[in-house]
Amino acid sequence: MSITRFSLQGLAVLTLVLAASVSCVAAADVWPAATANEAVATTAVAVEPLPQGFDPARHMLVSEVKAGMTGYGLSVFKGTAIERFDVKVLSILKNFNPKSDIVLIECKGQNLEHTGSVAGMSGSPVYLRDEQGRDRLIGAFAYGWPMMKDPWAGVQPIQYMLAIPDQPSKPACGVPDSAASSPASGLAPAPVSRIHWSLREVPTPRFHATGTKRALASVTRLAPSSSTFGGTDEQTPRLQPLATPLMASGMSGKLLADWGPALGACGLVPLQAGASVSDPGHGPSDLLPGSVLAIPMLSGDADLTAIGTCTEVLGDRVLGFGHSFNNEGPVSLPLGTGSINAIIANLNTSFKLGSVNGLRGTLFSDQNVGIAGRLGPAPATVPMDITIAYADGSQQQNYHFNLALHPKFTPLLAAAAMGIALTSARDLPEHHTVDYDLDLAFDNGKSIHLVNRDVDAGADELFAEIGLPIAAAAENPFQRVSLARLRGRIIITPQASQATILSVSVPRLKYKPGDTVRIFLTYRPFRAAEAILPIDFDIPRQIPDGAYQLLISDFANYIVGEAEMRPFRFTAETGDEVFAVLKDIMSLKHNALYLQLMRKPDGVALGRTALPHLPDSARQVLLDANLSDTTAFISSTLKIVATQMVMEGAAEFTIVIDRQDKLDTAATPAGHMIHPEKPLVGHGDEPKPKPPKNDPSPAP
Repeated sequence: MSITRFSLQGLAVLTLVLAASVSCVAAADVWPAATANEAVATTAVAVEPLPQGFDPARHMLVSEVKAGMTGYGLSVFKGTAIERFDVKVLSILKNFNPKSDIVLIECKGQNLEHTGSVAGMSGSPVYLRDEQGRDRLIGAFAYGWPMMKDPWAGVQPIQYMLAIPDQPSKPACGVPDSAASSPASGLAPAPVSRIHWSLREVPTPRFHATGTKRALASVTRLAPSSSTFGGTDEQTPRLQPLATPLMASGMSGKLLADWGPALGACGLVPLQAGASVSDPGHGPSDLLPGSVLAIPMLSGDADLTAIGTCTEVLGDRVLGFGHSFNNEGPVSLPLGTGSINAIIANLNTSFKLGSVNGLRGTLFSDQNVGIAGRLGPAPATVPMDITIAYADGSQQQNYHFNLALHPKFTPLLAAAAMGIALTSARDLPEHHTVDYDLDLAFDNGKSIHLVNRDVDAGADELFAEIGLPIAAAAENPFQRVSLARLRGRIIITPQASQATILSVSVPRLKYKPGDTVRIFLTYRPFRAAEAILPIDFDIPRQIPDGAYQLLISDFANYIVGEAEMRPFRFTAETGDEVFAVLKDIMSLKHNALYLQLMRKPDGVALGRTALPHLPDSARQVLLDANLSDTTAFISSTLKIVATQMVMEGAAEFTIVIDRQDKLDTAATPAGHMIHPEKPLVGHGDEPKPKPPKNDPSPAP
């Protein structure tokens, strides 16, 4: 078998050598004789390494391309018919990408003089006529300029695309949990540096419909923006990969606008379009160079399908796009054919409007230079079943979706599908409350049960509650765990079960160990009169004398404070601990108050194990041991008070514990209010915040 491959490779090289020799002889009558250096250069071109699958009679090397060469491209502009457009080579952009060139072309025909580069044409094969009069594939239509006046484009050479791995490979799963403890050959394991992961490292997509991130989303980092043509930096005057149009059906325009920035950051341009068309009568052979290449991301009661173009089909191997889809490397996504409804000409970015016709195989590789897949069975997807009901019993509807499996897209798709289900029958009331009970099952046998309440939930809250645990399971350094199933029930109440904390007061500021602090919290429910909530907080009997901080917080302030003061709750060193973090944090209720008596800095955490109330000597021994998984923290006594409403606001007191002093009952002190609209956590290069202390609010 190796001898056969060598012979074919040698034959291909010999063919190029002979072709180069013939062209040199033919050119002798027109141009001066070639110099010795030029002859050496010609030989170098002839022995250029060829990628697997390269056919010199069918494919062209970028080194053979010259300015002025002409040819044609293939793409679908209406329906499923593959049509030609003319091209002319303007230049070769050497080393445009690391160790790779781009062919710059001018296009003509199919109204491209009017539309310019069209998102959705990515992958359209471009053929150039060589000196022997043969039309050979040079590569894929893949790059463009925003706001371009001329129909120019960049072509990704086919020789780079053919180098994409032609077999599916298993995605990297990081370091297995047992790697640090497995002995080799009976010897003691070598010291291994522990890997630390934090929930705060999980990127949160950017949403423009909500100005600042709230609640759990506020402790994570923002995901980077897109650098694709049609993404978030469209005004950048540079040649860049064309964006991939994402056809959306069953999704309202408002919801699409909410999710647009998050999807745009992945190089996708979401567009409202028609639903997919079932086409079981057509077989895999319908996927041809120039035909629509569809990637269904979400199907069922709504559709989200990425649209591009097929570049080459070699047996059951398919190449397309000419640039990355999301540059994830090994993937497992559905692959199908599609049709085009229209080309929408746009001053900034023209795009194709289309839909998927049927599944044809599996996309298994997503690289910088393009995507690759196989014709045949489609990959598994994640079933999602949701029941939406209104609290007054006026409406109940069941929804079913199939989510594509992808570490970055599946979390987005799950949250977006939830938004679709919530708004499918009718728009959510302007002010509303959502109570959800969801079960997330993962392919490692673990599950997470989510039961919580949100008020006027936006795209960021939906992602934080649904997408965040899915993203954390898939994107951690220990193990890539995929979602296996999502199902649950959501109840909508057409009013906001929300209240603002106006003030907090206590009868006195001095107490003895074991006393009960009587707290009076004044709050204003949404569109209702003020009310007072009395709360009792018991002071521990063994607490030492001294001054202590008493915090009364809503969920948002509590979670931000925990991330700053007790970061070990958000960290993990094994795959199992990742799920322990998720179950711990996701179990915290939004409709609750969190009362904390902050004690002295007497706690030490070893990994995720908290050791509070340590003697000074024992605490110092642990801190001086220089263990990498040791975290000092301030011990606290916590009481969680369940409420019917989602509370907003926080306050703090300084109380004194004194076993001997006479207690002062003359005053009714008010707490220092922590205003919820002030940011408590930064992103990027912003300094880490400290728990704020603002001017005290007046007593009620």
